[in-house]
Amino acid sequence: MQGKAIAQGFVEYINEAVTPFHAVNKAKSLLKENGFEELLEHEPWIAKPSGKYFVTRNGSSIFVFVVGEDFTAENGAFRVLGTHTDSPCPKLAPHSKVSSNGFLKLNVMLYGGGLWNSWFDRDLTLAGRVVLTIGERIETRLVHIKRPIIVLPELAIHLSANREKFEYNKESHLKPLLCSLLLESKSHPESHKKHAHGLLDLIAQELNVDIENISDLELHVVDTKPACLTGLYQEFISSARIDNQMSCYCALQAIIETPTTGKDIKMWAAFDHEEVGSISISGADSVVASNLMNRLLKVLCPTASNDFSDMIFRKSFGFSADMAHALHPNFSEKHHPQHSPKMHSGVVLKINANQNYATDFVGCTLARSLASRNSIPLQEFIVKNDSPCGSTIGPMLAAQTGIRIVDIGAPQFAMHSCRELMGTDDAFYYYSFLKSFFDDLHSLYDEASLN
Repeated sequence: MQGKAIAQGFVEYINEAVTPFHAVNKAKSLLKENGFEELLEHEPWIAKPSGKYFVTRNGSSIFVFVVGEDFTAENGAFRVLGTHTDSPCPKLAPHSKVSSNGFLKLNVMLYGGGLWNSWFDRDLTLAGRVVLTIGERIETRLVHIKRPIIVLPELAIHLSANREKFEYNKESHLKPLLCSLLLESKSHPESHKKHAHGLLDLIAQELNVDIENISDLELHVVDTKPACLTGLYQEFISSARIDNQMSCYCALQAIIETPTTGKDIKMWAAFDHEEVGSISISGADSVVASNLMNRLLKVLCPTASNDFSDMIFRKSFGFSADMAHALHPNFSEKHHPQHSPKMHSGVVLKINANQNYATDFVGCTLARSLASRNSIPLQEFIVKNDSPCGSTIGPMLAAQTGIRIVDIGAPQFAMHSCRELMGTDDAFYYYSFLKSFFDDLHSLYDEASLN
């Protein structure tokens, strides 16, 4: 099976990258191990050709640059890969503690458009970022409680009014059980106003701080079941957050491995908040990417003319890498008959006439040429006219930078479920395509009209 190493590498990565904060932290660690230098937004920058750099925003977005050794203001351009770090999940509410019929439950806020029925009857836990106040200093630390501590039990079929359909209310029925109230009262006679005292005590132990140091909890509900290879021939990857951590992992590996040769700036931008519209300080529908790109150009070319950055942006090219819907064998009627990406069949070119995807037909040709030169299978996706279409960061990244962006993905099942599935070999094709984009010697903007 092609790509077993990529698939296994993803499994190891995703078991640590349980939230956007953990994903960015993992990326930072791997980048530093491979010679990348962190730049801070609030400090002066020093950068040069052949340099490798990264910047983070809010701890949940990351922007990585590899500057070609032959880069100049006259001949350089950006090669941009855009992904997103977030996935639908329940998030802990600011006042999480709810007492009900002898149990302590958790108030949660539903983030994004999840298949919430898939979260029932699973061994769940909490992970994310904790805000601490230590003396007069405010700091944040990551936490991941690795054992199961919460669960959403489904209603027995005997008590259901409709035994053929699982029905639930997103407010009243999606409150995970944390513990029995009797045990909480015995273990912690003292009570906290907003959160279960036992939960705060567990988090404090994980972080080696006092409960009084905990100011706020930015925690996600996550599944404790590790990702794995599955199928009779281990031809599938079964995991949470394949959308869109698979794109992040492949982009991360591609930019770590790409050489500093050439005249372009290779860039990976991993944004937060795609699942809820991307309008935030760390989202794609903001000025963060274009501001960082312009700042890097000014550091690299301090004596260049005022309009040089506009010329560089116009010569640049990029891909928005997000996952795609594979032809489902049990729901084939939901797919367009001539545009149904198949699992184990390669990278997906995503097209939408209403600009839900940024792809245009010049970009299609460039993507096909890149795939052909590197012997990577490519297939096409459109939605049926009687079906809604999702969107990506692609149109926003194109609008904010003026760069031609093409939307691509890898085929998967069960997008936005608590547990998703994709092909092992498709992970290899996806990684190979993204790496080829960075490494390919052709100047992509020379191959098409810039008008």
